[in-house]
Amino acid sequence: MLQLRYRRAWIASVWLLVLVIVVGSLVPNSGPALVTGSDKLGHFVAYFTLALLGSGVVAPATVPWIMARAMLLGLALEAVQALLTESRSADWADVLANATGVFAAWWLVRRRAGWAMAAEAWLAGLQRH
Repeated sequence: MLQLRYRRAWIASVWLLVLVIVVGSLVPNSGPALVTGSDKLGHFVAYFTLALLGSGVVAPATVPWIMARAMLLGLALEAVQALLTESRSADWADVLANATGVFAAWWLVRRRAGWAMAAEAWLAGLQRH
């Protein structure tokens, strides 16, 4: 774990996003997406954000584990939708959208893992001015 000044806030934001993703994936569907494909875009954005945020608070060597956990969350939620809910159904296209978001974040942070330290340094510089 990186030595972050606001480590608890960073970790809390990751867990809050996990909670939002879990609840959003399991509450009864409110109807069809207003824009075709917007559901898949939502999956992409949620998992991209989760993977990006998670990669910011860990050392570079830990990033693959963060990405694997994000992927497993998506797979587990699709399984839960298929097996334990009546109002939701699993969709391989959702899994693909989740995976695409995770891999896009991984590609983006491949040389910037632990970016939260840089963000904190930048914010500290703003506070001095």
